Amino acid sequence: MFDYIVFGIIDNAVMILGAMTGYEVEKYLPKQLQKGLGAVFGAGIGNAVSDFLGGAGSGSWDLAFGTALGCLIGLVFIPMFVYIGKLRKLYKRNI
Repeated sequence: MFDYIVFGIIDNAVMILGAMTGYEVEKYLPKQLQKGLGAVFGAGIGNAVSDFLGGAGSGSWDLAFGTALGCLIGLVFIPMFVYIGKLRKLYKRNI
């Protein structure tokens, strides 16, 4: 249980530090991802980094790599949600 508490403290500390300092991960992304969805991709990458550091700080490399990888895999859903949103707009226009 202690490992999870340490994980949560480090994870949120990294996230809060980024938010309070205005550090923007998306400015390091390719130019085509810096507009619109860049903030979403940047937030997902930032979350993966903070999760990795939380796991590493608690001494569990399985937790560190597992949660970071899970967060990065979850970014695959962003284009799918955008596509679904566009389909909904088209559907509403045709009704």
